[in-house]
Amino acid sequence: MVRTVLNPLAGALDVPARVFTLWQVAGGLLWTFALVLAGYALGSSVPDVDRYLLPIIALLVAVSLLPPAAELLRSRRAAARRNEAP
Repeated sequence: MVRTVLNPLAGALDVPARVFTLWQVAGGLLWTFALVLAGYALGSSVPDVDRYLLPIIALLVAVSLLPPAAELLRSRRAAARRNEAP
């Protein structure tokens, strides 16, 4: 989510493309390395982690879909109110 906001902000602040690309690559490598290490640590410390992982991922996906669903519902209600008013 931060990267979604950071990219346009970097453009608005006139961050040079070379500096922006350098930090994007460094951040991507660091993120990938951290995720691989976290996965390795989780896999080696929790027995049968695959039994727990899919329900946790499903829960995270469901929770992440709540804000867009709420906004969609809010916008549909607002549109319905606008259509009802003369």
